[in-house]
Amino acid sequence: MINGLAEYKKRWDIETDNAIKPGLDAIRSALGELGNPEAEGRFAHIAGTNGKGSTAAMLSAVLQAHGKSVGTFYSPGIIDLHDQIQINGEPISPQALDEVMKELSGIETALTDFELLTAAAYVHFRNASPDYVIIEAGMGGRFDSTNVIDPEVAIIPSVSKEHTNFLGEDIKDIAFHKAGIIKKWRPVVAGPLEEQVMEVIREVTQKQHAELIVPGTPYQGMLSLKGAHQRWNAQIALEATKELLGTSFDGQLAQVALSKASIPYRFEAYAEGLIFDGAHNEASIDALVETIRAEFPGKSIRIAMGMLKDKPYEKVLRKLEAISDDFVFLDFDNPRALPAEKLFAVSNSKIKTIKNIYDILPVNGYGEVTIVTGSLYLLSTLKNPDVLFLKHYRNN
Repeated sequence: MINGLAEYKKRWDIETDNAIKPGLDAIRSALGELGNPEAEGRFAHIAGTNGKGSTAAMLSAVLQAHGKSVGTFYSPGIIDLHDQIQINGEPISPQALDEVMKELSGIETALTDFELLTAAAYVHFRNASPDYVIIEAGMGGRFDSTNVIDPEVAIIPSVSKEHTNFLGEDIKDIAFHKAGIIKKWRPVVAGPLEEQVMEVIREVTQKQHAELIVPGTPYQGMLSLKGAHQRWNAQIALEATKELLGTSFDGQLAQVALSKASIPYRFEAYAEGLIFDGAHNEASIDALVETIRAEFPGKSIRIAMGMLKDKPYEKVLRKLEAISDDFVFLDFDNPRALPAEKLFAVSNSKIKTIKNIYDILPVNGYGEVTIVTGSLYLLSTLKNPDVLFLKHYRNN
């Protein structure tokens, strides 16, 4: 489900399928009808299990610090589809998206929801002509609808098990999908990947005659984003920037940009004692647990969470139960959402409640920290402008 898309589909009488259908035939056909907007512009393409959004945000910040205009396509959105398509950090306006959807209403190729949004992003970036465009793959990479570009650099921050029903159970199969964004003669920047994943990446880069760049150490400068994993993402963003800018790269400008770069839901301090983090699989939960221990040693931690049914929720729970025995399980509006009752049933926590989003707020004066996590879609629901109690709490 893409928040806000139905309004545009209804207005312009666009019919799409909300199913996930990996493959490039439909999107290529649709973009051909639109004059191939994906062929215009200078692109960076990011695929990976975790770190895509953070790396994209830091790469965008560094490029902007060098005076470049930057388009970004994120997946999923924060509030709705508008913030998935941005230029210089500003979401696409309803007016601009309406113009794009008007153009898309004339195509004959049948698309899924995500393919429609992908096509809309490429059309908008063609119309706006930013200096660079950063594209975040939605799922996998090789057969993801974003994979129709010839990027100047491909970026793979991390690879771990996810979407196994589409990408396969074996980590090498998943790596094969991520490596699909690597293009001939184009450099690739990869994070600290496990050896069997790196074997796949090396094999693909050799076949594509692509240069493989793997940072040896994480970034050591100041960062606004919390967690050791963000230092790797920052270094990856720096290496990618160097590939894009060449001799015009300025290390001092990059340092200032990275010290200020931020992205919602990455250990975001939403209010006093209230942290939003979009961790939703084992690897990202490991990073979250490490960051909680580093940032809040000795603090009482409460976990408020909701998850999608296709995520490894029992394994995620076991990891979070190592730092907290106080849980609030939440339902949220998404067809793939796991019922809160299911999380409650498999939880081993001593204190647990169900479904009430009003229970996530920390109690002032008790020194407790509440971490809201498990799904970016849950966090988007909570940040919806209609959820006024969070705004009132934050402003008190």
